Amino acid sequence: MNSEIKFEELSRPETALKGQPLSLADRLERIGRALTAKQLAAFFAVSTIIVYKLAKAGRLPSFRIGTCVRFDPRAVANWLRGQ
Repeated sequence: MNSEIKFEELSRPETALKGQPLSLADRLERIGRALTAKQLAAFFAVSTIIVYKLAKAGRLPSFRIGTCVRFDPRAVANWLRGQ
């Protein structure tokens, strides 16, 4: 089983109860595990460099596991709503 989240899965149009498409933040919150910079970059359609730079500057919520940078989908969704 491949544990990578594919861009097609993230960008798939999902709908809320009233048939309206879910927001980007709502789709992010449905992801049940931490994301890599590559996965988040695919979700936002930007380069991984941009994601790393935003995280390093403290502008994008992130955390580290050893030397790896990860992103909590709920924290990122809250960050998006605050923008």
